[in-house]
Amino acid sequence: MRETFEMETVSTDVSQKNCERWDSLHHLTLVSELEEAFDIDLEPEEIAEMTDFSKVIAMLQSKL
Repeated sequence: MRETFEMETVSTDVSQKNCERWDSLHHLTLVSELEEAFDIDLEPEEIAEMTDFSKVIAMLQSKL
């Protein structure tokens, strides 16, 4: 997330609502990076649910 959204640090409260760079393009980039890094496949419904830090972590935990 830090690299995708070009942030110095990522806090646990980061979300699409409070991160300027979290637009649709960066969201897809994040998904692609996560799929590659963790060797997982995310379904469209799962991708749509990943709207903040805690939901991204929960989705990763459910896949690992």
